[in-house]
Amino acid sequence: MPRLYLKSRECTGCNMAKVLFLPIGVGLAHTGRSIMIARELEKRGVDVAFGAGGDAVALLEKEHFPFFPLPEFKRAVYERKVKNNNFFIYSRKTIETYVRAELDLYDKVKPDLVVFDTRITAKISSQIAKIPVISVNNSDVTPYYDYSKTKFPATTSLEKFLPPRILALLDRGYGQRLLRIIGPKLMQAVLLAMIIKCSQALLKLGYKFSRDPYQFFSGDLTLLADIPQYRPVTRLPDNYKMVGPIFWDGGEKLPCWQKEVEGKKEIIYVTAGGTGDKEIFLKILEFLEETNFTVVATAGNTLKPSAVRFDNPNIFVTDIVPGAWIMKRAKLVIFPGGNLTAYQALSFGVPQICTPFHIDQEDNANQLVRLGTGIMLNPRLNFSKDALLNAVGRIMVDEKYKANAKRMQKILAGYHGAKTAAEEIIKYIDCHCDPESASWRIEGEATAIRRDPAEAGQ
Repeated sequence: MPRLYLKSRECTGCNMAKVLFLPIGVGLAHTGRSIMIARELEKRGVDVAFGAGGDAVALLEKEHFPFFPLPEFKRAVYERKVKNNNFFIYSRKTIETYVRAELDLYDKVKPDLVVFDTRITAKISSQIAKIPVISVNNSDVTPYYDYSKTKFPATTSLEKFLPPRILALLDRGYGQRLLRIIGPKLMQAVLLAMIIKCSQALLKLGYKFSRDPYQFFSGDLTLLADIPQYRPVTRLPDNYKMVGPIFWDGGEKLPCWQKEVEGKKEIIYVTAGGTGDKEIFLKILEFLEETNFTVVATAGNTLKPSAVRFDNPNIFVTDIVPGAWIMKRAKLVIFPGGNLTAYQALSFGVPQICTPFHIDQEDNANQLVRLGTGIMLNPRLNFSKDALLNAVGRIMVDEKYKANAKRMQKILAGYHGAKTAAEEIIKYIDCHCDPESASWRIEGEATAIRRDPAEAGQ
């Protein structure tokens, strides 16, 4: 494992780190939380840059950080594969293309440290380049997720292979007991199959495998953007730190209809998020059109707001709104089950309805149901106008959903994810301090100085 050396931040004349963030460019959540950590690092004097592609580009163009484009798989691939729980996204060709692009970027930027969020090729390229790497991820993509305390997300992952009656049996009782035993093993087998499939390209690039099926999601240090009450874990090793949720604030731009909405009381917030489904999003709005609720809808990256047309004056549509602004006013959030929205809703004590499409979204939905803060509606099995309106009615009438969400709000108030993540990154740097040198270097690699030595006296 490469180790990083730097003189302490307090030392006169020492170089500060150049940290390169490489988030996966699909959706908003991964780029958003990378941005929040980067802001905190920049406050502490760290030199920050980004490399990303896809949906991340538009988001990063609004930020002031140096940004470099990287190849990213198209949204159509997400629609075809990830939504159907096919995680064999990366082919040998794409892995080789992405890794080589990242290596070229390292030569250009000369980072001292890489921080990646779900962009698995960053783990590969950083090892090849012998650059220390930190991963930001969630507990469910680690071997330490404690499935004995939560449901295994069976419905979305198995619905293509099993009839609804069998799925219903697996979703409770003895079926869940079985899945808690074999489910994690099946997930590890899928990850190992992915590694084997791409092994030829990885060996060609010079990547050294480990035995860990989750190796592409971990770093020299792995920061988990979770809390144990939400995603329970077994005892974590020293290089895994649970820092709390990190969610992008949505910017500061408010919609032109801001004041009109602020005068309303019964507000439902519907968001497609970064990776939602266009048809389900429009159906939800269609079903709610006949109610007396005020509906604030954000299309995110799923479709353009101009493509959403309703005559109802109580439906307000835009692309993105500041999260704090809408969450303070919403009585209910309806969303696909993305991690960012789930934690953000809980942070403001707002109940939820989730419509998950893949295993990660269903895992979020399972947590909210377990905590008693929300309801899950499978968009492929039990989604209809009656089902949605009944779920809305239950949450609006039954005070337990609001009370449970408020309880989680109090717990989350003690966490400051982005700040804690930045502190852990700084601590990682300081713990690998070389008191004899003002330069960055990799342990055992005397020639691998990442900064120009001429800068050392600045």
